[in-house]
Amino acid sequence: MKQKIISFGGQNRAGPAKKVRTNAAAGSLKRRRRRRTGRQTLHYLLILLVAMAVLTILSFTVFFKIEKIEVVGNTKYADQQLIAQSGISIGDNLFRISQKNIKKALMEKFPYVEDVKLKRSFPPKLTIQITQEIPLGAVNTQTGYVVIGCSGKVLETGVHTLPENITVVNGMYLSLPEVGHWLGETVETGDLSYSPEVVAEIEAYRKQESDSQKSKKTDKVELEKEWRAKSANTEEEYFKMLTYLVDAVEETGFGKITLADFSDRLNIRIVYDNRILVELGSEADLPYKLRFVQKLIKDKLPEDYKGRLDASTASSSGQVWELACDISDELEKMKPQWQNETPEQTEINPEEKPPNTESASSKPENPDLAVAPQSEPQSSSAASSKTASSSSQEEVSSSENSFAQPDDLAVIPGSGSSNSDDSSSKPAPE
Repeated sequence: MKQKIISFGGQNRAGPAKKVRTNAAAGSLKRRRRRRTGRQTLHYLLILLVAMAVLTILSFTVFFKIEKIEVVGNTKYADQQLIAQSGISIGDNLFRISQKNIKKALMEKFPYVEDVKLKRSFPPKLTIQITQEIPLGAVNTQTGYVVIGCSGKVLETGVHTLPENITVVNGMYLSLPEVGHWLGETVETGDLSYSPEVVAEIEAYRKQESDSQKSKKTDKVELEKEWRAKSANTEEEYFKMLTYLVDAVEETGFGKITLADFSDRLNIRIVYDNRILVELGSEADLPYKLRFVQKLIKDKLPEDYKGRLDASTASSSGQVWELACDISDELEKMKPQWQNETPEQTEINPEEKPPNTESASSKPENPDLAVAPQSEPQSSSAASSKTASSSSQEEVSSSENSFAQPDDLAVIPGSGSSNSDDSSSKPAPE
């Protein structure tokens, strides 16, 4: 009888092969799935890209068309002028306009435009935000006033009527009084007005050149560059002086300044209310000096006082010297030379001199008139001038002592009274 022998060896030998075939099938299935997933992802990505491209084209052609243009922050020019110069019009795409190009176009055309920003909103509206230049001062020149902005840019030239609350400046050097010029910027080419120091150098160079009969073109080019740079530096120094003065005036609230004189760069002079000439010295401690003078005018001087105040050493000595006098002679001296010649060039009667032209031109030649005490406005006779002069000198000494009292200057920080006992040794208020 035959017996069935059960053997597991064959099954064991066939097991690994079957497992290999099973793993291969599974790997093939996974690869097919990955390829299918990759094709689907690529398909979706292509659809997304096409959709984005369509939306982009529509946004630049159909959607986001500007429906309204608005200008804010502008008080100097007409809004339509700014919009026309910007090149923007209704129907333009809201996102295709360039802020950089618009800013450049407006600043080149309109000097009072300091900065430009664009604001986009929906429904499609474009807002042009203008930041305007603030006038810093008006420099008195032969062709009219030159208005300077706080940034140092020339805003206007040839102005004859100035707005209120703008500081008029005499004796300020300008190398190129043209609209758009930045003070302190070197003028590379073209004509310019050299500073007085550079003019002296040019004259010395020309004299040396004529004596030696030799000149080198390269030397002249380099020298001209140096002269232009020096003139720009001088112009920038004057601009800084004006900036310091205006900032100090705003800080202290010192109003009614009708004129500032920079003829002497080490002694800034201002005219208060057309009746008081104040000497401030250099720009050091300007806020302190102005507070000092402001308190004296308010508390110590009569409302109709006319005269001179010397506050050049107020921050160090704690004192201000004063001289009661009529400052009309000093105001005449502070005028530029060409301004004193204008009456002779009028068309009314050019051959006839004005009544006071001769005496006015001779006044600056008499140095005594600048310091001689004058009589009070109510005394008009020449016989009483000596008495008025002595009384003015007495008033000077008495006012000097009162100005140096610590109680009177308590509101001014750092004001000293150490010199209050040496009033006899104070310098003359020249």
